[in-house]
Amino acid sequence: MKEKHVFAGNNTSKGFYSYFDNLIKTDEAKHIYILKGGPGVGKSTFMKKIAAKMLEKGYFVEYIHCSSDNESLDGIVIPELNIAFVDGTAPHTIDPVIPGAVDEIVNLGIYLDSYQLEKHKSKIIQLLQKISSLYRSAFRYLEAAGIISEEINSIYDEYVDLQKFNDISNQAINKLFDGSSYSTKTGNMRKLFSESFTASGYINYTPSLCQERKVWAIVGENTNYTSKLLGFIADEALKRGYDAECYYKPLKPEKMQHILIPEMNLMIISSENNMNINYDEVFDLHLIIDSENLKSRITEIENNLNLYDSLIKTALEKLYDTKKLHDLLEVFYVNSMNFKGTDECFENILSQLT
Repeated sequence: MKEKHVFAGNNTSKGFYSYFDNLIKTDEAKHIYILKGGPGVGKSTFMKKIAAKMLEKGYFVEYIHCSSDNESLDGIVIPELNIAFVDGTAPHTIDPVIPGAVDEIVNLGIYLDSYQLEKHKSKIIQLLQKISSLYRSAFRYLEAAGIISEEINSIYDEYVDLQKFNDISNQAINKLFDGSSYSTKTGNMRKLFSESFTASGYINYTPSLCQERKVWAIVGENTNYTSKLLGFIADEALKRGYDAECYYKPLKPEKMQHILIPEMNLMIISSENNMNINYDEVFDLHLIIDSENLKSRITEIENNLNLYDSLIKTALEKLYDTKKLHDLLEVFYVNSMNFKGTDECFENILSQLT
């Protein structure tokens, strides 16, 4: 596998949530190119072209997709070269940490014809205001969905057998680490998203992260406890010196959803119901629930799930509408761009990489 597809930011119950500071460590980076410029100036295309050239040369490339439009890129990372390109514009505004020595701003906006744009100033402002309003609306629906999600989990929490949960947790940790001792060197944790609410619907790159790897699954409807078990595993991995890529839930970005431990070539995923026979190991958290007593609350849970689905559906519709308006906005910028200038900039930076 020569490429990886993930998200560094997400549309969540807390608004736009960013893990962009986890893309690459500034103190280890050889160079970070921060792309600036308005919509339609070619930032995503610029990064796709760089990524294609790096793949041709045999380098591994991480594609950081845009959570609003997954067809666009917010960044790329070439780990073997310790180089990253990131979109430094809102909502994930990024500025240099070590200007010149590591970080470099690449301002594609200098190739814009500002006189041409000035003619459309009022329409651009109107579109920006409508887009902003739609995002605020989408985030309110996601916030409401997050509240309903917590209500569902709170019901499950009442019927959890903590001893059974602790037993399964210990079983998972013992099976994974086989009694190995703690390391003098603590591993590194990297936080990202592998799934996202986007204008194209719910996008899931998790299956691609499972390819050519062992896959363990933690299965259970109560995401409080699947997340808690993943947290225990991540902590134990770090204590033993393993690096861990931790992927968080799009709706609740403080809750862990999956873990990748590269050195073990192991992906540990959480799933609410899916008991896939292809998993190498399954830890079934359905077993920690007192299902007999839970039966009296099933109708309440089902009603909440229907409400949750309706809220998510509306939020996705709002995000879809933002994309339509954003496409209109980009037209003004595309028609005002000198793409010959961006091509020359691309060739100049490519020469620095090779």
